Amino acid sequence: MRTDQKGRDTMKKHKCTSICITVVAVLLLACGTALAAWNVSEYAVNLLSMSSYKNSIQENYVRPDHVDPGQKVVKEVNIKNEGTVDSFVRIKIGRVFGSISETGQFLENRELDPEMIEIHYNTDLWKLCEDGYWYYKDVLPAGKTTKKPLMDSYYLSEKADNRYKNKEARIIVNLESIQAESGEMKAIWGKNEKDLGITYQPCTCEVVTSVIFDKNHKLIIGGEKTDLFANFKNLQPGCTRSQTIRLANNSDLNIKMSLRAEAAKQNKYSKKNLELIRKLLTSYAKIEILENNKVLYHGTVDGNLTKKGWSMKKDISLGEFKPGAGKNLIVKLSLSEEMDNEYQELLGKVKWVFSASQASSDSSSGQNGNGDRGHNDDENNGDDGNNGGSGNKSGNGKYGENGNSGGSGYNGGGESLNGAAGEKVYATASASPKTGDNTNLLARWFALFAAAVVLAVTARKLYRKEKDR
Repeated sequence: MRTDQKGRDTMKKHKCTSICITVVAVLLLACGTALAAWNVSEYAVNLLSMSSYKNSIQENYVRPDHVDPGQKVVKEVNIKNEGTVDSFVRIKIGRVFGSISETGQFLENRELDPEMIEIHYNTDLWKLCEDGYWYYKDVLPAGKTTKKPLMDSYYLSEKADNRYKNKEARIIVNLESIQAESGEMKAIWGKNEKDLGITYQPCTCEVVTSVIFDKNHKLIIGGEKTDLFANFKNLQPGCTRSQTIRLANNSDLNIKMSLRAEAAKQNKYSKKNLELIRKLLTSYAKIEILENNKVLYHGTVDGNLTKKGWSMKKDISLGEFKPGAGKNLIVKLSLSEEMDNEYQELLGKVKWVFSASQASSDSSSGQNGNGDRGHNDDENNGDDGNNGGSGNKSGNGKYGENGNSGGSGYNGGGESLNGAAGEKVYATASASPKTGDNTNLLARWFALFAAAVVLAVTARKLYRKEKDR
């Protein structure tokens, strides 16, 4: 009986010891797995900026106390483009005589001939047309001033008699300007740039941004301050733009990539402007994401996070990539022509999250990385061949169409994929780059070491007890 009882006690001790070793082993395995899965993240926000459209009259003029017949008075009239887009400019000059009333109002005297105010114009860079407007014979670039003023001086005609004595002469400058886009001048003013000697070739160069899984197993977002929308700046109503994003796998692993959108924190604006930005991102600005002519997403630029239909709320597969493989994503943006002056100078932010995970070693994806693709819309999968009609719209917005007397207007990454397949690395496309999970690395190493020590001590104690028996 004592032998049996002793045997049972020994079995119980062995059982407890085995449970302890198993718990410690599980802890050790868990720590090791957690260590293998750590990653770093890159945060960036894609920016869409609306253009600022403003042209102003710049005068060099000191008003004299009086002007004698034949006397030259210096008055230079230039135009400055204070916006962020190039402009076409025209000016209409008005001349009147009159007097100032007791209440300080100017009263025009129509009996006096305005032709008595003789103006010296610069005709080398300005052309007077039959509609009475002087057209600047060049494009006025953003931030620049006309190379020469329309007028540089005026005279009171020597033919002026005593009727003009003590009268006030006024020169009225009416400025109109429109965005410098092909066809805009013809559509709005009825003039051809070539007839005025204007040759305008807007910059058609495109900046290519990138998302690269590098040899250190990190996702690197390459753009201006990690902004992937390099070509979506100075946007105007009705315009269309295109952005190429290069996806590449520069590592020695087979990976698969995906993309989703998240809500981005906007800059501090007034409540009114924040509402305008919301409308811009959720209504007026639409994008189409294509890969080899396959539509991955078509909808509002925010990713349609709250509505039915196409959505980027969940991951969209971008396919699998063998080492050295890559492909291009094409993002086509179009803006509604219904936007007005209120949207000038606004900046909207769109957050994109790219993720990479290790693909199966026996993956059948080709060298070009054309694995499984498709948008991830639970409610409407749509037609993969639907291009959504983004087309090649010329962007004839009504920017500054009625810009009289000042002409402003817009009317009109992860680290370490050496764990099991399926471990993910994230790179987020927000304002400042941040490093991710590596803050817990030291703690994980310590936990792993502690678990190993506990396991060793337990095994040694068990060995001594068995030896004592």
